[in-house]
Amino acid sequence: MPPLKQKPKTVAKDTRSSEEIAIQSAINSSYHCMHPMVDAAYVRLKNPVDGRDYHFSTDDPKFLAMLWELSQKGMEQKIMSDLQYFADNYDSKWNTVIQLVNGYFKANQTSQ
Repeated sequence: MPPLKQKPKTVAKDTRSSEEIAIQSAINSSYHCMHPMVDAAYVRLKNPVDGRDYHFSTDDPKFLAMLWELSQKGMEQKIMSDLQYFADNYDSKWNTVIQLVNGYFKANQTSQ
């Protein structure tokens, strides 16, 4: 009996960039992108785009600028959920950081 005709397998190609894949992985991950440190004064932030860990003071403009940059790439909900988790489970002082970040985001949205 002759073999059955087999169709060639087609493989779906992912057309997203490596940055888009990294961002989507971070959004879908159950891990936090930020890790709280002493008294809501410091935070360790893992940037999913370049894979580096950054240590910031929570009132540092560089920290707010990096959060803004990540939020523009689609991570705003993940950032805010991480901060809310810190406020709920670690220290209520994180509520002040949440207000600071919200204010920074609103200021940047209106300036665009």
